[in-house]
Amino acid sequence: MRKKRTTLLILYLVATIVALVFLAPFVWIVFTSLKPSKEVFSYPITLFPRSVTLENYEYVIFRMSDFQRYFWNSTVITGVSLAIIAISSSLGGYALGRKNFWGKNWFIAFILLVLAVPYAVYLIPIFIMETRLGIRNSYLALILPYVALNLPWGLFIMMGAFRGIPNEIEDAARIDGCSEFQLWSKVMFPLARPGLATTIIITFVFIWQEFIYAVTLQTDAKWKTLPVGIVHIRDELQSLAYHNLSVAVILSLLPLFIVFIALRNFFIKGIMEGGLKG
Repeated sequence: MRKKRTTLLILYLVATIVALVFLAPFVWIVFTSLKPSKEVFSYPITLFPRSVTLENYEYVIFRMSDFQRYFWNSTVITGVSLAIIAISSSLGGYALGRKNFWGKNWFIAFILLVLAVPYAVYLIPIFIMETRLGIRNSYLALILPYVALNLPWGLFIMMGAFRGIPNEIEDAARIDGCSEFQLWSKVMFPLARPGLATTIIITFVFIWQEFIYAVTLQTDAKWKTLPVGIVHIRDELQSLAYHNLSVAVILSLLPLFIVFIALRNFFIKGIMEGGLKG
């Protein structure tokens, strides 16, 4: 017993140290965003601000028009992409998880093949196609690739979520007279919500912070997303404005925390169910 407790104590200590190492940059950014500009460059360097100010937040949110535009672009692109992926993966996952049809196994194998190929491989063909179609520097320039790259993940996750629902529930619903759409919308879909929450969180994180496709397909400053926009703002300032950049980074991370906190219970449930069934 004593040996087991010692081992657990060592594991907790190591986990705490690792967590502190990963949290240190974020804590530093938070405190830097609350410092006046003079204090940021003062010596000796201090972690905690001597005088807390919200002027940096007021400047970035209300007076930095470029940041507002970048934030709006990311919101529109992420929101539309998420809606398409959520609806498509729910319908497609239901068909793959509950139905038997010709070519089903080949289609699943194709999904796995798409997931096995690195995202960067698709960039050049997508760039050439969008250039010929004339849709670069628009919302569609990123919405279409993001949907195409993330929909296989959604289909794969939702297929497992629908497949894990007992057949007795489906049989009881059919006996009660449910149509196919009612069976999906009122019976199966509510039971598969943990899988949908997992899909939304994974997709949201990828799309919101994606940089390579955004910087390649959106060359006009008007259409830049937030990750690319923050780099653009840093280059435009041509100075070490760490206080304002810290605010921009924190505001860009805030939606990720909000989405995860809102869906954390479904996400954890979905991960646990997937691990047990796997």
